Amino acid sequence: MLNPQLDRRGELTHLLTTEGLPRRHVERLLAMATEAAAGQASAAVDLPLFLSLPAADAALRQAFEAAAAHLGLRPVALADAPGADAGVDRGHGGGAAEQAQAALSPAALAAGLPAGILVLRHPASGAAVCAASARTPGLRILNAGDGAHADPLPALARVRAMQQAGRDLTELAVALVGDIRHSAVARSLIHLMTTLGVPEVRAAAPRPLLPDGLPQLGVRACASLRECLAGADVVIVLPLLAERMSGALLPSAREYAAGYGLTPARLAAANADALLLPAAPLTPGIEVDGELATGLVDTDTRLARFERDLRLAALRVLAGDAV
Repeated sequence: MLNPQLDRRGELTHLLTTEGLPRRHVERLLAMATEAAAGQASAAVDLPLFLSLPAADAALRQAFEAAAAHLGLRPVALADAPGADAGVDRGHGGGAAEQAQAALSPAALAAGLPAGILVLRHPASGAAVCAASARTPGLRILNAGDGAHADPLPALARVRAMQQAGRDLTELAVALVGDIRHSAVARSLIHLMTTLGVPEVRAAAPRPLLPDGLPQLGVRACASLRECLAGADVVIVLPLLAERMSGALLPSAREYAAGYGLTPARLAAANADALLLPAAPLTPGIEVDGELATGLVDTDTRLARFERDLRLAALRVLAGDAV
């Protein structure tokens, strides 16, 4: 089956997901991020950078605008970006509202844009793949998060954090703690770790927060938090995305914290030098206690820097092919 993000020569045309992304492309993106960190990021060709991002994601928009300025791309903010509403069933009837929503679908959006790069964030899983299948020739898609499916750049940033900490990925035991089911970053990170040869990936969370098919993803679901953390070299904490769990039989935030919230005492089950990484912003007192949250401030800063470097790397790769 043809990988939708690769051309017929196997070169990266879009960055949609880490699933099935060949190792050489992963390593190239990580190497180019290192170059960007050293100030070696070359200018891209003069292309428009279309930003289809929800209005609430102002920080992400500014980050891509800064990357565009650095590379010589021309940022174009798309009005009524579909990331806010398209693809989401809000109980509207047919007619004008339905037509407006269809007009903002990822496929319709990509089909109506000229050559360039489209940065797409959308609540529907698979939206980026849908956009890539319908795009006009010369348009490249960079997935900035599509539902619970994929979010490649933050996942790559966590891998880079492991590398920068001097960890040999082929010898790591990695513990994932929290809402894996609703996390695009977690899914993307699992695929990356599998591709890069991480030998042991474990998961701990209340059962409704664990996706089906974990063994097929190469992840071992643990019966307890302690089992998951025991001897772990890296601990990745996932936020509790309560707003994405409508109808699920879940504990309250307080019950979740009592059973799965990380504290220094619980983290002591991991290796003494275990690397603690948030997969996204965490809430003190829920996913981690206040002491650990304070200790993650510098880590958050480093991860933001890694994401910046990877943003530059990904745009350079896609701009190089968008002709």
